Parts: sequence; C-alpha cells; structure tokens
Amino acid sequence: MADEIIGLGGRIEALAPQVRRLYEAWKRWCGTRRMPARADIAPEQLRDLLPFVAIFAAAPDPADCRYELAGTMIETVQGRSLKGLTIRDTVGPGAPYAVAGIASIYAQVIASGLPSFSRGSMSYQDRGYIEFDRLLLPLSSDGTTVDHILAGIFYDKDLLRGR
Repeated sequence: MADEIIGLGGRIEALAPQVRRLYEAWKRWCGTRRMPARADIAPEQLRDLLPFVAIFAAAPDPADCRYELAGTMIETVQGRSLKGLTIRDTVGPGAPYAVAGIASIYAQVIASGLPSFSRGSMSYQDRGYIEFDRLLLPLSSDGTTVDHILAGIFYDKDLLRGR
C-alpha cells in the first residue's frame, strides 16, 4: 500500500516523529486491508501518544462526527470533556465557516477512505493562538465504509506551557 495521505503529497518523511508513529501503527493495523477496524486499534502500542488521540464516530454530515473518546491533552486544550460532542458542538454556532472548514477535512476522509494530514491553529486561553498537526485515519468495520476516524492532534507544547 502506498503512503497516500490527503494534504501531504506523499512526503511521509515530512511528518513529525509522533505523527509518523501514529500513521505507521495505523498501517500495521491495516494489514492487507485498505483500513483497519476500530477493534484493531492496539492502544498499548502507543501509550505516550494517547493524550493526543481521539476517536470520532463518522456521520453523514461530517460536522456531526462525534467524539467517542478524546485524550487528556485534547480535552485540556479544549477546556472540557469532549465525549459525545460533535465537531459543530466544539467549534460553536458563532463560527460557521470554521465548522465548515473542519468538516470538509473529515468529509474527505469519510468519502475517500484515505488518511489526511493538516496543520492548523486555534485560539488558546489567553495565550493567543496555538498551532497543531492533525492526522485523521479512517477506520471501517466492513473494510469499505468509514464508520470511525482515529485522530491524532499534536499541539505545539511550548505554547501550551506559555513560553
């Protein structure tokens, strides 16, 4: 299987080490399949990355993709528990363009069954903006239809510390 990642253009070596590790684990879990199932995820293989990992249930409207779980760092940055919330819920009604932009990234993963990499920034408490890398990895219980998305959201740690 080729290293085809939407938004990366085949430059897998350009990924930060922790992002690349999550991607490589996903590829191992794929085996000979196009994408692994949620049940194939082996969290014990990525203990140090778990604070940066989330699982979303896919939805026909990608803005309604719902957090089934979120790592502690993701929840710390968001300032709340995310379980059960949708992308629309976490961004809020006052930012429809932001919801649409984020949802479009998830829509590509759901439609194509391919991983996606993107960089972004978000307002963080009283410290201005924090940058992050986002890796979205499709999961499928039937091997064809994306029913979950494994996300790695890796934040600039220096900004989190207020430096």
